[in-house]
Amino acid sequence: MISGVGPALVDRICLIDDFPPRGGQAIVRRSEKHAGGAAGNVIYGLSLFGVRTRFFSTIGDDEDGEFYRTEMERAGVECVFEVLECETGRVDVYVDRHGERTFFVFPNAAGRFYPYLRDEHYSWGEYFYLDPFPFEGSLNAHITIAERAKEHGKTVVLNPGYPYSKLGLEALSPLLKNTDIVFLSRDEYEMLRGIEQMVELTVITLGKEGSMAIRNGERTRVPALECEVVDTTGAGDAFAAGFLYAMMSGHGLEVCLAAGNFTACHNIQRLGARNFPKKEDLDEFIESYPK
Repeated sequence: MISGVGPALVDRICLIDDFPPRGGQAIVRRSEKHAGGAAGNVIYGLSLFGVRTRFFSTIGDDEDGEFYRTEMERAGVECVFEVLECETGRVDVYVDRHGERTFFVFPNAAGRFYPYLRDEHYSWGEYFYLDPFPFEGSLNAHITIAERAKEHGKTVVLNPGYPYSKLGLEALSPLLKNTDIVFLSRDEYEMLRGIEQMVELTVITLGKEGSMAIRNGERTRVPALECEVVDTTGAGDAFAAGFLYAMMSGHGLEVCLAAGNFTACHNIQRLGARNFPKKEDLDEFIESYPK
């Protein structure tokens, strides 16, 4: 069982051919609306894989808030939301024909989160997955939540993303001292060199080169699978969901990394951040992977 604490964001994905020069113009060929937010994506995927999940966030009292709740509950996620009298958080995502994307974030309700979790919330489950909210108070809120989660004996998983990674190790240290597992992109790892000495397990996605895990100074690396890139939005979140599912199922690091690669590969061949393989397909991949 796992709880996620991160921003509830509704993605509006716009497909373009190429990004224009500054001051230029690009034609939107197609647009779609999806529920998003990194922690929300991971929790959504794990729920589809049969894991019991909860998600804590702030949403607005509006159509997007209902849309977000409905999408999560349809996947089986138990939503414990604070509903605010404002708009729900939103992200406009522009994706070019090479699958590269640029984000424009409207924090709205996601920028007004506070640690409203009660003792019974911390007592539930085994894991807490944390992802930055788009406002300055996010780090302090997550420090509070991580401290309480560790007091209740939980495993704390952090996806610092760019917002936390850019702060550096010193600023993150109060959160990292109560963190067990960290998921990073290659660029984020470069900003946080040495983080592997501060947490039990560091997991790094390497794009076309696959992924790597560092534990007790030992590095485990698994190459990526060959796949056509349509949209890289949510690739890291899909990876984290696949990795965590394999880990919760009792598999070793190499299998966990491979499961993450498999899930990410499935995701980037489709538009949007929440394209996950069927549970039986992921299970079959894990079971057939050389042990």
